[in-house]
Amino acid sequence: MPATHLFIARILLGAWLSAFAALGMAATITAANSPVSSYILSDSVGYGLQLDGLEAKLQDALGGPSKINHDGARSITTPGSQTKKSGLQMVEADKALIAKAGVIIIILGMNQMEPSFEESQVQLLQQLKSIAPSARYFWVDIGATIAPQASGWSARNKVIYANASPLGYTVISRYRAIFGPGADPLNIQPGLNFPNWATEEGYGGPGNLHGYSGELSQAILAAVAATPSQSICTNYSPVTSYVLGDSIAFGVYSEALADKLRATLRGPSRISYDVGRSINTPGLQIQKSALESVDLDRPHIAKSQVIVIILGTNQREASFSDSQAQLMDKLRSVAPNAKYFWVDIGATIANQAQGWSDRNRAIYDNAGALGYSVISRYKAIFGPAVDPLRITPGLNFPGMATEPGYGAEGNVHGAYPELSRAIFETVSNWATSCDRKG
Repeated sequence: MPATHLFIARILLGAWLSAFAALGMAATITAANSPVSSYILSDSVGYGLQLDGLEAKLQDALGGPSKINHDGARSITTPGSQTKKSGLQMVEADKALIAKAGVIIIILGMNQMEPSFEESQVQLLQQLKSIAPSARYFWVDIGATIAPQASGWSARNKVIYANASPLGYTVISRYRAIFGPGADPLNIQPGLNFPNWATEEGYGGPGNLHGYSGELSQAILAAVAATPSQSICTNYSPVTSYVLGDSIAFGVYSEALADKLRATLRGPSRISYDVGRSINTPGLQIQKSALESVDLDRPHIAKSQVIVIILGTNQREASFSDSQAQLMDKLRSVAPNAKYFWVDIGATIANQAQGWSDRNRAIYDNAGALGYSVISRYKAIFGPAVDPLRITPGLNFPGMATEPGYGAEGNVHGAYPELSRAIFETVSNWATSCDRKG
């Protein structure tokens, strides 16, 4: 983003106004029994927070040293205009500080330079958590309103909120800190000026980027002071995960599911996939059935605490229920204490839909006896109200046309972001639970 001659003046004015607003209202936060260091990785918004004295406020609140690393126009992957380091490069440069931090706050996303913001988020969190695995993580949403960029910022805020649970951070809302608790950060109003502010010149449209640093400082202090949810263990041991599947597993692999699980669970993750594979019939690439892949991947499976199975779409087993039992017996002989999940069938090709509905019935009926929980691909695609035991024949996935090559209407492949998200949420919620249950 280009700098403007009003930038410094607006930041200073925001700090000056917030100082008056805070008179008689300074929040006090009792530090933990032992001092906690904090680290903020930011773009130009961090400069306003530094001028507002947030480093000193965090040190008073947490008892340990605090640093705000900011740079104008910085993104996760692109260097800014002053220190000339991207967010990822700055993590490497500040590794010693980050390793000591108990609280890490990220304020990145306003500069829309990453080819894939979501993939860059995963990369950044993975890098940070490899250095500070036990820290509490926070991500500040985007509060800027410049009209030509507002739609892109709303889309990024959706990613920030959607990935909070999978990637293991809490969202602090700058948008609501500016416009009030009823404002919707997923639908930023293009060109809406910050209260009592004029449009910030130099950005190609009405609206604002910088300012209201005092309000954001207060929101950050309140979030950091809040007691972490008792249902989440921030210091849980690393969790190794394994996904065994067919071409649908390749789809979630292409969505970087393994990378996201590694970033979230802090342990190794592997996805074994093959097109056309069934439980007992080899696929087209690695030429291994699912049963054979258990032997192939035995060392990784033996270390896994979470195992996800995505099999059943290729109807090649003589008895699907018998093959399920055979596969679960073999897996449990290798990883007897793992938590198991089975993904139901979401495909809709008309001439196979009845067989898939029957298989889904087996998947749900056998869950208790075989010791797994079900994650629904069908509901991930079509919504929570649908019935995976009654797949609608030929119903195309939302926004998709019939998939050619299957001889009838409907789809087999696609909607992988939705399935990846469902797996993410289910697995990460279990893995980070203080009271894990089978």
